[in-house]
Amino acid sequence: MNKYRIQLGLIIILAVIALSLLLAVNATPDMLPFFAIKRIQEKVFLKTKSTPRDRVDYMSSILESRLQELKNQVNNKSYGYILPSASRYSTLAGQIADLIVANNLADKAEDARKQFLLHRKILDEIYVIYPKNTDNMEYKYIQDDYNYLKLYLDQLEKVK
Repeated sequence: MNKYRIQLGLIIILAVIALSLLLAVNATPDMLPFFAIKRIQEKVFLKTKSTPRDRVDYMSSILESRLQELKNQVNNKSYGYILPSASRYSTLAGQIADLIVANNLADKAEDARKQFLLHRKILDEIYVIYPKNTDNMEYKYIQDDYNYLKLYLDQLEKVK
Protein backbone atom coordinates (compact mmCIF):
# COMPACT_ATOMS: atom_id res chain seq x y z
CA MET A 1 0.00 0.00 0.00
CA ASN A 2 2.81 2.45 0.86
CA LYS A 3 4.50 1.62 -2.42
CA TYR A 4 1.41 2.79 -4.35
CA ARG A 5 1.17 5.99 -2.31
CA ILE A 6 4.79 6.80 -3.09
CA GLN A 7 4.24 6.09 -6.77
CA LEU A 8 1.08 8.22 -6.81
CA GLY A 9 2.93 11.01 -5.02
CA LEU A 10 5.76 10.89 -7.56
CA ILE A 11 3.28 10.94 -10.45
CA ILE A 12 1.55 14.00 -8.99
CA ILE A 13 4.88 15.77 -8.45
CA LEU A 14 5.98 15.02 -12.03
CA ALA A 15 2.60 16.20 -13.37
CA VAL A 16 2.91 19.47 -11.44
CA ILE A 17 6.45 19.98 -12.75
CA ALA A 18 5.38 19.22 -16.33
CA LEU A 19 2.41 21.59 -16.07
CA SER A 20 4.64 24.31 -14.60
CA LEU A 21 7.10 23.94 -17.49
CA LEU A 22 4.28 24.19 -20.02
CA LEU A 23 2.84 27.29 -18.36
CA ALA A 24 6.29 28.85 -18.09
CA VAL A 25 6.91 28.81 -21.84
CA ASN A 26 4.80 31.94 -22.38
CA ALA A 27 5.30 33.48 -18.95
CA THR A 28 5.86 37.20 -18.65
CA PRO A 29 7.85 39.01 -15.95
CA ASP A 30 4.68 39.76 -13.99
CA MET A 31 3.99 36.01 -13.63
CA LEU A 32 6.79 35.58 -11.10
CA PRO A 33 6.84 31.87 -10.27
CA PHE A 34 6.35 30.82 -13.89
CA PHE A 35 8.74 33.43 -15.22
CA ALA A 36 11.43 32.17 -12.83
CA ILE A 37 10.85 28.65 -14.16
CA LYS A 38 11.09 29.98 -17.71
CA ARG A 39 14.43 31.65 -16.94
CA ILE A 40 15.79 28.44 -15.39
CA GLN A 41 14.57 26.45 -18.38
CA GLU A 42 16.32 28.89 -20.75
CA LYS A 43 19.57 28.55 -18.81
CA VAL A 44 19.37 24.76 -18.83
CA PHE A 45 18.68 24.71 -22.58
CA LEU A 46 21.57 27.10 -23.17
CA LYS A 47 23.90 24.73 -21.32
CA THR A 48 22.90 21.95 -23.72
CA LYS A 49 24.20 23.94 -26.70
CA SER A 50 27.64 22.53 -27.42
CA THR A 51 29.04 25.04 -29.91
CA PRO A 52 29.31 28.82 -29.78
CA ARG A 53 27.25 29.00 -33.01
CA ASP A 54 24.43 27.02 -31.41
CA ARG A 55 24.58 29.19 -28.29
CA VAL A 56 24.41 32.38 -30.37
CA ASP A 57 21.40 31.03 -32.28
CA TYR A 58 19.60 30.11 -29.09
CA MET A 59 20.47 33.38 -27.37
CA SER A 60 19.26 35.32 -30.42
CA SER A 61 15.89 33.61 -30.19
CA ILE A 62 15.70 34.48 -26.49
CA LEU A 63 16.61 38.09 -27.37
CA GLU A 64 13.50 38.22 -29.58
CA SER A 65 11.48 37.09 -26.59
CA ARG A 66 13.13 39.70 -24.34
CA LEU A 67 12.27 42.48 -26.80
CA GLN A 68 8.67 41.28 -26.94
CA GLU A 69 8.53 41.24 -23.13
CA LEU A 70 9.76 44.82 -23.02
CA LYS A 71 7.26 45.88 -25.66
CA ASN A 72 4.44 44.15 -23.78
CA GLN A 73 5.41 45.84 -20.53
CA VAL A 74 5.01 49.24 -22.18
CA ASN A 75 1.80 48.32 -24.02
CA ASN A 76 0.27 46.92 -20.82
CA LYS A 77 1.51 49.90 -18.78
CA SER A 78 3.37 47.53 -16.45
CA TYR A 79 6.02 50.14 -15.84
CA GLY A 80 7.35 48.48 -12.70
CA TYR A 81 8.81 45.71 -14.86
CA ILE A 82 10.57 47.97 -17.38
CA LEU A 83 13.90 48.17 -15.53
CA PRO A 84 14.37 44.40 -15.05
CA SER A 85 13.11 43.69 -18.58
CA ALA A 86 15.41 46.31 -20.13
CA SER A 87 18.32 45.05 -18.06
CA ARG A 88 17.75 41.44 -19.13
CA TYR A 89 17.52 42.56 -22.75
CA SER A 90 20.74 44.60 -22.83
CA THR A 91 22.68 42.00 -20.86
CA LEU A 92 21.70 39.24 -23.27
CA ALA A 93 22.50 41.39 -26.32
CA GLY A 94 25.93 42.10 -24.84
CA GLN A 95 26.53 38.41 -24.16
CA ILE A 96 25.67 37.62 -27.78
CA ALA A 97 28.11 40.25 -29.05
CA ASP A 98 30.84 39.03 -26.67
CA LEU A 99 30.37 35.41 -27.73
CA ILE A 100 30.53 36.32 -31.41
CA VAL A 101 33.66 38.43 -30.98
CA ALA A 102 35.42 35.92 -28.70
CA ASN A 103 34.87 33.12 -31.22
CA ASN A 104 35.27 35.26 -34.36
CA LEU A 105 31.95 34.08 -35.78
CA ALA A 106 31.77 36.28 -38.89
CA ASP A 107 28.54 34.75 -40.22
CA LYS A 108 26.83 35.16 -36.85
CA ALA A 109 28.14 38.73 -36.60
CA GLU A 110 26.19 39.65 -39.71
CA ASP A 111 23.04 37.99 -38.38
CA ALA A 112 23.44 39.80 -35.07
CA ARG A 113 24.00 43.13 -36.83
CA LYS A 114 20.73 42.71 -38.69
CA GLN A 115 18.90 41.71 -35.53
CA PHE A 116 20.36 44.60 -33.52
CA LEU A 117 19.52 47.14 -36.23
CA LEU A 118 15.94 45.90 -36.41
CA HIS A 119 15.69 45.93 -32.62
CA ARG A 120 16.99 49.50 -32.49
CA LYS A 121 14.06 50.55 -34.69
CA ILE A 122 11.60 48.70 -32.48
CA LEU A 123 13.14 50.11 -29.29
CA ASP A 124 12.87 53.59 -30.78
CA GLU A 125 9.17 52.95 -31.49
CA ILE A 126 8.66 51.72 -27.93
CA TYR A 127 10.50 54.78 -26.59
CA VAL A 128 8.29 57.12 -28.64
CA ILE A 129 5.02 55.64 -27.34
CA TYR A 130 6.19 55.56 -23.71
CA PRO A 131 4.46 58.36 -21.74
CA LYS A 132 7.03 60.90 -20.62
CA ASN A 133 4.81 63.43 -18.88
CA THR A 134 4.47 61.36 -15.70
CA ASP A 135 6.59 60.70 -12.63
CA ASN A 136 7.54 57.37 -14.21
CA MET A 137 11.05 57.70 -15.64
CA GLU A 138 11.55 54.11 -16.79
CA TYR A 139 11.57 55.21 -20.43
CA LYS A 140 15.24 56.04 -19.88
CA TYR A 141 16.01 52.32 -19.63
CA ILE A 142 14.52 51.76 -23.08
CA GLN A 143 16.78 54.51 -24.39
CA ASP A 144 19.72 52.82 -22.64
CA ASP A 145 18.95 49.57 -24.48
CA TYR A 146 18.88 51.49 -27.76
CA ASN A 147 22.27 53.03 -26.96
CA TYR A 148 23.77 49.73 -25.79
CA LEU A 149 22.86 48.14 -29.12
CA LYS A 150 24.93 50.83 -30.84
CA LEU A 151 27.90 49.85 -28.66
CA TYR A 152 27.35 46.18 -29.43
CA LEU A 153 27.12 46.94 -33.16
CA ASP A 154 30.47 48.72 -32.91
CA GLN A 155 31.88 45.70 -31.06
CA LEU A 156 30.71 43.38 -33.85
CA GLU A 157 32.69 45.43 -36.37
CA LYS A 158 35.81 43.73 -34.95
CA VAL A 159 34.68 40.45 -36.49
CA LYS A 160 35.68 40.04 -40.13
